[in-house]
Amino acid sequence: MIWRWDERAFEAAQQPRPQSETQPARLKAVVCLEDEYVSDLVLDAFRRRPDWIVSTSADAAASADGVHQLWVEYELINWGLVHQGDLRANCYCIRKGLIRKAQLAVNLKNTLRRLCVRFLRQVRDMADGSAIWIAKPSITNQGAGICVFDRVSTLQAAVEAAEDLHEWVVQRYIDRPLLVDGRKFHLRAYVLCVGSLTAYVFDEILVLCAPDKYDAALRELGNQRSHLTNTCLQTAPSEDPHGDVQDPGTAEDLGLIKLLSELPQVLANEGQDLQVMQRRCRQASVDVQNVIGECMEAVSHELTFFTLPNCFELFGFDLLVDEDWRVWLLEANAEPDFRQTGDRLRPVVAGVVEGTMQTAVDSWAAQELGRTCNVQPSSTQRLGAWQEVFCSQVAGRQGVSGMSMS
Repeated sequence: MIWRWDERAFEAAQQPRPQSETQPARLKAVVCLEDEYVSDLVLDAFRRRPDWIVSTSADAAASADGVHQLWVEYELINWGLVHQGDLRANCYCIRKGLIRKAQLAVNLKNTLRRLCVRFLRQVRDMADGSAIWIAKPSITNQGAGICVFDRVSTLQAAVEAAEDLHEWVVQRYIDRPLLVDGRKFHLRAYVLCVGSLTAYVFDEILVLCAPDKYDAALRELGNQRSHLTNTCLQTAPSEDPHGDVQDPGTAEDLGLIKLLSELPQVLANEGQDLQVMQRRCRQASVDVQNVIGECMEAVSHELTFFTLPNCFELFGFDLLVDEDWRVWLLEANAEPDFRQTGDRLRPVVAGVVEGTMQTAVDSWAAQELGRTCNVQPSSTQRLGAWQEVFCSQVAGRQGVSGMSMS
């Protein structure tokens, strides 16, 4: 699929779009998601809105006949209709400038040029064994291909072993992370981008812990279960000292998934001052929002993150907290795995979905169609709310994209 810029289509898109004199009795949505964990919540949200009729057919998504809103897998979206402005979608067509690690690094470098130059000098001049680094393939997931190293030869071996991967990012490894129960963890923040462009961070942030305890003094760089906090490693079988394979159970069973708002009490149980930890966690939440806001500003004008006014998308941002409580950006992910949240914290995902409906769908119906959606009550418990972190209308993206597909 090749997209081409169509100047005439773009100019036409800037003209006011005629409003239909008659509106349909009910709006039509298509919900077709592979993950039932999320799909059930999205379907419930639409069905509690009497103005909407919902289809779950993949064929309906492809044809989009009479459809107003898609909430489907990326591959099912009819991008021709989306780029004409006749259809709303739950994804942006082009977002690799945010979700591909190497391209995000380039966009951040353009914004923070002086800081990145200092980093490059450190990489060039640092002797083997004097610092720890981490290399990640740009488009991998589930921790595949990640290499933690303190010698260039280790990095060379990892790159040569992955011949099919051509784009990598090397980051300074945070070897003094904040620990919970002796384990390294990262924060997963859900981010909602709407139109061109307003960005929100969900205020209930996940804490995802590594399965094995962490000891910086040991420098066991090959032990991914200690150094990496990817959820796929939390439930992967491991070997005990006798070589027997152990089934660890679910990450939820092991207590490896928590909320940032729960962390003060957890750390207080480890001997920390509760009030101090509460202040620290509140500040960490603010820092997460600030970091993500700056990240969105860095990519907002890039063609590699081409936002559209009739689209929205949910992302998962991963961040690390070091022992001094500084927050570091790791990466951004499209199509975040909500199932990792587990059953105990499912109200968080319910809050994400309902908040997205209110922010991205209900607001559009009210502003563009003059419809105020009457939402029926739900028995599903919900936690959290969206907090705005960035808002700036990108010039030239007020209408449809002006792109054609061939």
